Amino acid sequence: MRVGMASFEQVADPLHAVEAAAEALQWACLREAGSELLLAAPLEGLDVQLSVQWLAEEGLLQISATWDMRVPAARRRTVAELVQLVNPHLPLGHFELWEDTGTVIFRHAQMIGDGQAPDEEQARGLLQRVAAACGRYHPAFQFVLWAGKSPREALRACMFDTVGEA
Repeated sequence: MRVGMASFEQVADPLHAVEAAAEALQWACLREAGSELLLAAPLEGLDVQLSVQWLAEEGLLQISATWDMRVPAARRRTVAELVQLVNPHLPLGHFELWEDTGTVIFRHAQMIGDGQAPDEEQARGLLQRVAAACGRYHPAFQFVLWAGKSPREALRACMFDTVGEA
């Protein structure tokens, strides 16, 4: 009986492409362990920290993004409502509010097929989309926390696209 070669092939490490993409974006990048990258995405007015993990056994690339914001216990219910309003607008990933710490986090997981990994361009697009979601909706969280806006008002304030520069 002959065993097929495919059963012995290793799935390509997608973190190589993610690391190259982060460097091309000029984001700080640290390979913490063999299966995790820590990235810093400097956006306009917001520094986003990303953790990218490769879970080889599951064939899963997992991305988590946070920024420096803690939701006080008294505002967590309102922020949780905002999270529920924001998530349907996202083409990929979702926001969560971690009740125990008051942390808002953006998460996305991507299945990667056997022997396949994203190329640098695909990885760059994925990183940019995650950072864009954080940058776009961060003001809504701020409006709820610091301006006392309702979740619907805060979301409406963020649902526009600017064109050009003033």
